[in-house]
Amino acid sequence: MSIQTAEEVTFEMRAAQLDHARHAVERLDDDARIAALALADAIEAHQHTVLRTIVSSLRADDRGRELLYELVDDVEVYAALVKAGIVRPSLAMRALQVLDGVRPYLTSHNGDVELVKIEEGVAHVRLLGACQSCGSATSTLRDQVAEALLEHLPELHEVREVAPDTAPTTTIIPVSALTFGRKPNSA
Repeated sequence: MSIQTAEEVTFEMRAAQLDHARHAVERLDDDARIAALALADAIEAHQHTVLRTIVSSLRADDRGRELLYELVDDVEVYAALVKAGIVRPSLAMRALQVLDGVRPYLTSHNGDVELVKIEEGVAHVRLLGACQSCGSATSTLRDQVAEALLEHLPELHEVREVAPDTAPTTTIIPVSALTFGRKPNSA
């Protein structure tokens, strides 16, 4: 078993570790859970204070501001600054958060949703997995998504459904049907 270096651990791996730890804390007895949550809150408050100090120092210098703009392009740096309340989340990020809120309802009806893009106040979404022949069910899911986005994001004035991608048709030829070599003489 090899130990991974910090550079080898991906954002997704760290997110999975955090989710695993959060679920483990939820299973603790009340006293232990309260202590673990207090520790997590204290660590997070400390990190937020450190980030605010770093960002304030970077903003105070022209070179630092330039570097800060470059750093914000990194998804993990951006997420940490949003979490610390230093950077306001983008409209797309807030839309994803709203969709995460309606996802349990959608999945309970065998559906899901994907944010395709946001353009000029219009959110383009794709419903996934919903029964395409069940018009009323699909309509209900579409209405739930639109209602949630429009209610929570005043910048949006419309939600449009994007048709599901049509997958290319693939023909599978069984290996037993393949022959190698020359065609036998029919004469």
